[in-house]
Amino acid sequence: MKRRSVAALFTLVLIGGLAAWPGTPALGASGGLVLHPSGFGPMSYSAWKAQQGEPDSSGNSSQALYFQKMTSTTTNAAGVAVIKGLEGMPASELTGLAWDHREDGHCGAGAPRWDVFVQDAAGRSYTVFLGCNAAQHTQLPDETSGYGWCHDTFDPQTAISAQTAGATGPLTISGLAIVFDEGNDIPNPPPAMCGQDQFQGGFVYLDNITVTADGVTHVWQDASDNGNGQTDVADPTGTNYVQGLLGLPVSVLNVQ
Repeated sequence: MKRRSVAALFTLVLIGGLAAWPGTPALGASGGLVLHPSGFGPMSYSAWKAQQGEPDSSGNSSQALYFQKMTSTTTNAAGVAVIKGLEGMPASELTGLAWDHREDGHCGAGAPRWDVFVQDAAGRSYTVFLGCNAAQHTQLPDETSGYGWCHDTFDPQTAISAQTAGATGPLTISGLAIVFDEGNDIPNPPPAMCGQDQFQGGFVYLDNITVTADGVTHVWQDASDNGNGQTDVADPTGTNYVQGLLGLPVSVLNVQ
């Protein structure tokens, strides 16, 4: 995705009708939210990496969710993490999104970003973008990992309202994903209020990934924090698999 200005992130993207894609992984019997690290295209993926993150609340794996696009931004490729379990929920119930990003990684206007997919009462579908650099940033204390960390918080309700002007009736969530599609040809723009260890793009580590919905906050510190107990560090990659996860055409990610 080409680098976006803050104003561009508040541009409405009309997707059109939803499409049903076979093979979407089912939620575990325990319910809850499930994060699937994946991706598609050359040199691009996401996966949990041990000893790269902040300390975990249990165990000593110190995992972080790694995103990579080590190719040009114009290449049709992205690291993607799809979060399942919010489908069908009123969009008004999604009240908080956050993560910590490691300061040697990329925090651009458009990547990493939250993509919130919503549908209105008339069946029209929208992608709402919340890009890293436009978040509210808070510098975190130094960690023993040797890297600085920045806490990024997002206001999904403000973004949804701004980017769905003209929607009919109440909005329903149809999907949620984290997308990393700015390549190694785009340097890091320093986020306000946080440090930046280096300016080469193409990757980022995220930790303490947080979704607050229906009054419940779910935090991922490692792969074991999925609501169904899944502990795999990565799902398969590829366009068809990501479409299956989303239950939507991969074009809704607006990857460029």
